Amino acid sequence: MSIDGAKALAAKVLTDETLAKQINEAKTEAEFQEVVAKLGYSCTAEEFKAAFTEAQASQPLSDEQLDQVAGGLSIVGVDYAFTATQTARA
Repeated sequence: MSIDGAKALAAKVLTDETLAKQINEAKTEAEFQEVVAKLGYSCTAEEFKAAFTEAQASQPLSDEQLDQVAGGLSIVGVDYAFTATQTARA
């Protein structure tokens, strides 16, 4: 079994949705090995999981992902109401 094979497979899975679906459908180690062997790779499911996690972590976030995690809060009218209240007190 090879960690290099697992890394190569993980990199390919990140760009190929069909391959990712095939691997996700494998429920047992034997099914995983069957899919991997057809593709010409050699690694265990554990090696693949570790390599895939590492490959995911090293990928930059897409614009869509950045939009989902962007912070901040915008409530229209709150600043105006606060300013009007503070001005009226003065």
